[in-house]
Amino acid sequence: MKILVTGATGFVGSHAAKALQDAGHSVRVLVRAPAKLETVTARVGVDLAALETAEGDIADAEAVTAAVEGCDAVVHAAAVVGTDPSSAADIEASNFAGALNVLGTAADAGCDPIVHVSSSAALFPYQTDPVTGDHPVGDSPMPYARSKAESERLARRYQSQGHGVVIIYPGGVVGPGDYNESTQFEPLKLWLTKPFLRSSGYSINHIDVRDVAAVIAASMQPGRGPKRYVMFGHHLTAEDLLSLLCDVTGRDLKSVSMPKAMVAFLGRVGDLARRFGRDLILTSEGVEYMYNTCAGDNSFTEHDTGVTLRSAAESLADSIAWMRAEGHVTPADAGAVP
Repeated sequence: MKILVTGATGFVGSHAAKALQDAGHSVRVLVRAPAKLETVTARVGVDLAALETAEGDIADAEAVTAAVEGCDAVVHAAAVVGTDPSSAADIEASNFAGALNVLGTAADAGCDPIVHVSSSAALFPYQTDPVTGDHPVGDSPMPYARSKAESERLARRYQSQGHGVVIIYPGGVVGPGDYNESTQFEPLKLWLTKPFLRSSGYSINHIDVRDVAAVIAASMQPGRGPKRYVMFGHHLTAEDLLSLLCDVTGRDLKSVSMPKAMVAFLGRVGDLARRFGRDLILTSEGVEYMYNTCAGDNSFTEHDTGVTLRSAAESLADSIAWMRAEGHVTPADAGAVP
């Protein structure tokens, strides 16, 4: 199949392009900055010589139409991701407009399947525990979650019309090859280099980027109709995560306990700091996710695609090994990680 991938210079999109090539598909990518194909996409193992490139923005309807032409299927992985209040304008300008262009054009062109890489944030705040693919669309006012919810409603509308739209809901994506330093990059680096923050009620979901890419590749079967694949991955409390990091690194990581009220205050400080160009990692939107995350039911995804999710320990170990190799953390920080 000839498959268009948007967001191929991003974390999920670049790994998806590799997985699709490895599965024998012909891949075309729509990118704003082709130079990033050398600095990001090729470095995760994508064969650029076999890659077809279309330059343009997902918010540009003409560019999207030209990119979709001649493709059998589409993977829409492009989005502005972040909990930084200063990124709200970019999120508003790009995410829903991009989904409207890409999903609409692909549906009109008869592409099958059309894979929409959504987010666990599209279903936030959660009404069930665990979360399944039948979960209602979220109604959070937070910019990123709101943009993904708007895109989610659109994707489900195309599903209801009978289009072969496959929606994938990743949780916090980790793994090697994070050359753009995605939202989980800095927290993982912080956990290895500073005292670990413990707080009652704080939890996180981790999914390996390679598993998300594998599910995308496994979805490339036309005629199977609409699908929803929950990929929240592994649900970890703060205590679980600290214990896992200690096991993976062989280190006795230091930690500090902090009440939720103090964490929320630091999130607001983080929002303010971003206005002055400083990244304190924590934001008020991030705090909302930290204290209101629950598990997702990945079982249908694994059963229907045949993809078995990696363990959280394997994903963290491989992430840390890659960060060490790239110089983001020291060998002492990585400890006993192979």
